Amino acid sequence: MAVKITGLWKSYGEKTVLQDFSAVFEAGKTTCLMAPSGRGKTTLLRILMGLEQADRGKVEGMEGRKPSAVFQEDRLCENLSTGANIRLTASGKNGRSRAFQKQLKEGLLRMGLADCMNQPVRELSGGMRRRTAILRALYADWDILFLDEPFQGLDMETKKEAAAFVREQCRGKTVLCVTHDEREAEMLDAKILVL
Repeated sequence: MAVKITGLWKSYGEKTVLQDFSAVFEAGKTTCLMAPSGRGKTTLLRILMGLEQADRGKVEGMEGRKPSAVFQEDRLCENLSTGANIRLTASGKNGRSRAFQKQLKEGLLRMGLADCMNQPVRELSGGMRRRTAILRALYADWDILFLDEPFQGLDMETKKEAAAFVREQCRGKTVLCVTHDEREAEMLDAKILVL
């Protein structure tokens, strides 16, 4: 089911960040939202996730859907290991199953984190923390994925590898990604929507 937004408005005091915004995000596709800073990209994602309320307008197609997200901040549990952080979002006993452990090891390997499974995230570099946050979002139980500048802080080679893995994991699923970089949209094979 597509996500349809009609006439969305959102202001913070005197500053209007979304003004009569309408769009349709196709089901099973990746869409990258692009605009200069302060134009409401993150606000739009937060409204769609139910973390903020629009002043007016309508959102259809989010009912009953399970979201997962990579926020601009990594939002990791500092004292937990990389593996434990990723398992936090795995539903129920799935996080302990053999199948999930195999998937986790493959994901860590693909994201260049194979040696970090048991390392506390507070000891990781910024780029490693970012990739951990991406894996945690990918391995959650979700119907729609929100990515807010998911590759920030990664060098170009690491970004390409991470984007390729995200693209594979999200094939046929609905993904909304905020980015300032058109190359990232290309790496994700995404449709671009300019706010």
